Amino acid sequence: MSHLERFTALWNRHAVNRTDNRARKVHDELLAMYGEPWRAYHNFGHIVSCLGWLDLCKPHAEDPDAVEMAIWFHDCVYQVGAPDNEARSRDLFLEISDGVLDDDFRDRVAHLIMDTCHRSKPDSQDGQLLADIDLTSFGLRWNEYIADSDNVRKEMENSGTAPATSSKPVFLELLLNRESIYHTPYYRKHHEAQARQNIGKHLSDLAG
Repeated sequence: MSHLERFTALWNRHAVNRTDNRARKVHDELLAMYGEPWRAYHNFGHIVSCLGWLDLCKPHAEDPDAVEMAIWFHDCVYQVGAPDNEARSRDLFLEISDGVLDDDFRDRVAHLIMDTCHRSKPDSQDGQLLADIDLTSFGLRWNEYIADSDNVRKEMENSGTAPATSSKPVFLELLLNRESIYHTPYYRKHHEAQARQNIGKHLSDLAG
C-alpha cells in the first residue's frame, strides 16, 4: 500500500461524507509542507519512520487511527526554535478537517498532536505512545541516532533561523534526568537502555 493509499483509507474511515474525495488534496498539501527544502529532519522521512514504528507497536494503542492521524500532522507546521509549532500544526488539522471528519475523532487527534510537545507526561495511553514514537530515534543504534541528530543540526543551519546557542544539550539533559525517557512499557523494554547510552555518549562528546 502506498502512503497516499494509506492516508486516504485513514481519512475516509473517519469522514462524515465518504463520497467527499478530498483526502488526496490534503495528502499532497502535507507532502508539500514536509518537503520544504530546508527541512532535514522534520520532513516526510520522519513521518514515514513514525508510521513504521507505530505499525510495530499498534496493538498497544487504544485508538490507533487517532495516533496515526496525529503522526501525519504533528510536524506539518515547523519553524526552528518556535514554541508553538505543535499548536499551529493542531490548528491546521482542525481547520482542514472541520466539517469533514467526525468531531470526536478530530478532538482526539488534536489532543494527541499537543502531546508531541514533550513538555510533560501525556495524560492518555495513546498520548504516551505517540510521544514515545516521536522520540524513537533516541533509542536506535548509535549510528542511526547520530545521523538523525546531524540532520537536526543541518535543519537549523538550513533554516536561517537557528538560535545563537543550541538548546539541544538542555533537552538531552532533561531526557536523561527523567526517571525513564520513555513512557510506555513497550518503549522502555525495547529502547530505554539504548537511548540512555546514546544520550550519555552524545552529551560527553558535546562537552568535548
